[in-house]
Amino acid sequence: MRRIQAEEALTDKEAKALAGTLLTDDHYDTLISGEDAEVLKPDGSPLIQFRHKALTPSKCSAAYRGLRKAAAESDNRGIAAGLIEKDDPAILQVMEQEGATDIVYAAGKTRYRLVTATGYVSNTQRAKRVRSGIVGFFDRNPRLPYCRMTAFNMREPEKFASAVPAIQECDKVFAATVPDRYAFQKEFAERTSPDFLIPGTSFTTVTVNRNWQTAVHKDAGDLKGGFGCMTAFSAGHYEGCHLVFPKYRVAVNIRSGDVCLADVHEWHGNSPIRRNTKAYDRVSLVLYYRERMAECGSAAEELSRAKNLERNRLFAEVENATD
Repeated sequence: MRRIQAEEALTDKEAKALAGTLLTDDHYDTLISGEDAEVLKPDGSPLIQFRHKALTPSKCSAAYRGLRKAAAESDNRGIAAGLIEKDDPAILQVMEQEGATDIVYAAGKTRYRLVTATGYVSNTQRAKRVRSGIVGFFDRNPRLPYCRMTAFNMREPEKFASAVPAIQECDKVFAATVPDRYAFQKEFAERTSPDFLIPGTSFTTVTVNRNWQTAVHKDAGDLKGGFGCMTAFSAGHYEGCHLVFPKYRVAVNIRSGDVCLADVHEWHGNSPIRRNTKAYDRVSLVLYYRERMAECGSAAEELSRAKNLERNRLFAEVENATD
């Protein structure tokens, strides 16, 4: 196994300054590809644990076929989608489609709001459109204060089920490779209703990205004491799309069947994708445990919670209408 003791090439402040930018091949010196490897930070803690061809090819193929269309166009990926410029053709297309005349920036330059011809500024914040989707399960949030399965799981249960064997293999690699982080995450998983766990794993949720060079970001919403777990599947031929940690100038080439375990709370992003053929397809999975899933009840309890909240909302609307 290749072992790398990383050094800090950038300060925390310098790494943070890259947030939202697209990296190039000039942002790394060391590339891990085609071999097992581990990268340690200067303090000895793990940055990357990489296992080459750790997954069964047939299970990878099934997961690719099942999940590739889960990565639909999304404008809700925030900083990972990249910085926004008003003359970006994709932004101009959205403006034309929705009859907007301008945009105003929100959250720095990583989100925007549309401005109508009358000067009305939409309350909806959007990021750049990218091909990305979520499968598995969600915890409660202010807008939807109940735990639930994702829309993809409800629409395509058979396709999700076809990907579960590959996800289970990723879980086993995680357990064998970073056992202390896995044990921490597994403890939370065991406190979580099985209705909201991916069967046979410590994961609740998967982000599915397709042919997308992510901008520099840190992952959010996942269990802080866990560890990032990623794999990728592909068709056709391409180069690049390496996972880069610019602070340490280290990158990983994740290909079909590889498993990359990494500290995704460090700043990271992808290098550019360069196609070798007319058609190529790269689907990556980011597997994680959402931090508040242990607070979920069973599926029946969460459904009852949702119904009660909706009933209370309707009662409040009636009362307000009669005041």
